[in-house]
Amino acid sequence: MRTSVIKVRALKLKRANQSNLFLLITLIVSMFTYLWSPLDYPKIGYTDGTTMRRAMHLLTGHGLQDPSYAYDHPFFAQIFLGGVLWILGYPNSVHLTAENDIIHSVTMLWFIPKVLIGIMAVIDTFLIYKISERRYNTKVAFIASIFFAVIPIQFLRPMYFESIQLPFFLSSILFAINTSDTIRNNRSLNKSMVLLSGIFLGLAILTKIPVIIMIPLVGSLIYGNNKSTKTLGLWFVPVILIPLIWPSYALIAGEFDNWWSGIYWQTHRQEITDLNFIERAKQNTLSNAIIKDFFKMPLLIVISLAGLALSAIKKDFFLVLWVIPFSVFLYFIGFVRDFHLVPLIPALCMSSAILLETVSQKIRYRKIRELLPLTIFASIAIFGTLNNIGLLANNHNDDAFAMSALVVRYLQENRNDNITIISTNDYGWIPRYVFHTGSEYMIPELGVEETPHNKKVLIVVNTSLNNTLNGKDAVGEHLREIYDEHSKTGTAIVEIGDNKIVLPQSWPSVMEEVNAINLIDNQHTWTAQGNTTILRDDGLLSLVVGTNKTDQVSGGMRLSAKLENITKSPLLLYIEYASESKKFKGDAKYYFKIKDDDDMKTYFMLNLPNTSGKLAHNLVILPKEILESPVNFKFSVDTKSPGEHVLSLKKASLITRIP
Repeated sequence: MRTSVIKVRALKLKRANQSNLFLLITLIVSMFTYLWSPLDYPKIGYTDGTTMRRAMHLLTGHGLQDPSYAYDHPFFAQIFLGGVLWILGYPNSVHLTAENDIIHSVTMLWFIPKVLIGIMAVIDTFLIYKISERRYNTKVAFIASIFFAVIPIQFLRPMYFESIQLPFFLSSILFAINTSDTIRNNRSLNKSMVLLSGIFLGLAILTKIPVIIMIPLVGSLIYGNNKSTKTLGLWFVPVILIPLIWPSYALIAGEFDNWWSGIYWQTHRQEITDLNFIERAKQNTLSNAIIKDFFKMPLLIVISLAGLALSAIKKDFFLVLWVIPFSVFLYFIGFVRDFHLVPLIPALCMSSAILLETVSQKIRYRKIRELLPLTIFASIAIFGTLNNIGLLANNHNDDAFAMSALVVRYLQENRNDNITIISTNDYGWIPRYVFHTGSEYMIPELGVEETPHNKKVLIVVNTSLNNTLNGKDAVGEHLREIYDEHSKTGTAIVEIGDNKIVLPQSWPSVMEEVNAINLIDNQHTWTAQGNTTILRDDGLLSLVVGTNKTDQVSGGMRLSAKLENITKSPLLLYIEYASESKKFKGDAKYYFKIKDDDDMKTYFMLNLPNTSGKLAHNLVILPKEILESPVNFKFSVDTKSPGEHVLSLKKASLITRIP
C-alpha cells in the first residue's frame, strides 16, 4: 500500500515538473515575441496614439472622459494604463531632455507603455496555459500557449483596447474554472474565486463593451461547477455593477445624452453617412475581418476551425460558447475590424491544440502517438519564431519618432506663439500632455469640422490624416481648404516618404547651427554635369542650365562624399533655395537626389518646386542607407524649354542631431 502511494506521489511530482518545464518554455518564447524590441514592430499608428492620449488625459488631471471622444468607449483602459504609468512616475521617470536629446525622450515615452502592453501579452500566455491545463491537460496547454506565443504577434503588440482587456477576461475564466477545485475543499475560498471571476469580467466589460457577450460562457462555468443559483447570483453582482459605473458617471456629470449618443454611434457606424471614413467602413465587416486574419495567420485559422468543429461533435461546448455567440454579435453589429476578434484568439489556439492532441490519440503506436502532436506544434513554433525574428529585424518606427521629435522641438522653440496643431493622436499626445506646447489641437480623424483659431498652423500629414484629407465628405473638403491655406510657398515642409510636416514658418537657425555639415561651403567641391555652369556669389551656390533648344536637356552638379562618424538617426537635410527660369518661361523641373557611388541606385529624391526666384525652405529626413557607403549628392535641372534655368542654394545643411 505504501509503495503504491509513493508511486502515485512520484507520478504527480513528475507531471508537475513537466508542467512547470512546459510553462517555462512557453513564457520564454512569449517574452521574446512580445517584449523583444518592443518599438521595432509593428509600426506605431493612430490606435496607439489614441490609447496614450486617453491615458495621459487622465494622468495629467483632465478627467476620466476625454470630451473629444464623446463616450465612444468605457474608461477602464485609461484608468488602468494611466494608473500603472502613474505608479512608475511616468512621464518624469523617462528623464525628459527636450533641450538636449529629444529623440531619446520621444523614444522612451513610447518604450514604457509598449513594454507594458508586451508584459500583458505574456500574462495572457500564462493564463491560456493554466486555463487549458485545468480544462483539458498539460499537452493541450503546452500546444495552445505556444500557438498564442508565436502566431498573433500583430494583434497583441499594438495598444488596442483588446490588448488591455484580454488578461482581465482570461483571468475571469480561470477563476471560474478553479471553483471546481475550491468548492470541495474550502467554501470560503470558493466564494472568493466566484467574486474574483465576476470582478475581472466586470472590468473587462468596462474596458470594451462587446465582451459582455461572454457572460453566458463564464456564467455556465460558475453554475456548472457549483450547481447553485445563489452562487451564480453572487457572481453576477460585480459583472453588472462594475460596467454600470460608466453610465452612472455620465448621469452624475449631466452627460447622459452624450453617453447614449456614443453608444448609438458605436453600434450604427455603417448607417452614418457624414463621417470621413464611410467608404472604408463599408469594407469593415465580419467576413472581411476573418479574411484579413486568415492571411495573417492561415495555419492557425484552418486548424482552429477544424478543432472547433471537433469540440462541437464531442459536445464540449466550452469553446463553442466562447466563439459562436461573440461571432454572431459582431455579425449583427456590422462594423468589424480585425482587432475586434482578439478575444477569440485564445479559443482558436485551444481548439487547434485539441485537434492535434485528439488526432494523435487515434494513432496505434505509442511513441508516434506521443511525439506526433509535439513534432507538429514544434515545427509551427519554430516557423512562427523565425517569422517573428524577420518582423523584428527591421525598425519600423525611427522615422515616426524623428517626426514626433521635430514637432516637439519646433513647438519648444516657438513656445510663445499661438500655434494650432492638426494631427492624429500618434503625433499629438506627446507635445500636448508631456511637453505642454501648442495652444490648440485638432484631430480630424474624429470626423468633426473644426477651424483653427490661430494664424499659425502646424500640420502632420501621415497616412491616417492623409486618408481624411482625401475624403469625399465635408470634413475632407474642409481639411483640404485648411491645408491649402497653410502650405503655401514660404512655409517649411518636412518630408519623409509619403508623410510630411507643414510648419508655419522657416525653421529657427539653431537647427542648422548645431551639429550640421554645410554641403555648400568652400570645403566641399561640386562638379558640373551636362550643360551646367556653377557660380558662387554673395554666399549663394548656384547652378545654371542654359539652352536654346526645345529638346530634353538635363544639367546639374554633383558632390561625392562618404558620411563618417554619424551613427544616430535621424539624419536631416535643411535646404533654403530659389529656382527661376529666365528669358523664357518654361517647364523646368528641379531635383535633389542621393545616389550610390556608381549613380545606379537612387536612395532619395526630392522635387524642388519652381519658386520664381523667391526663397523657399525644405527640411527632410534622409534614409539611413546613405551612412553605409559612399554616395553622390546631386542637384539637377530637367527642361525642354529654351532659356536660362537657375537653382540657387543659400543653405544645404546635413543636421546630424535634433538639439
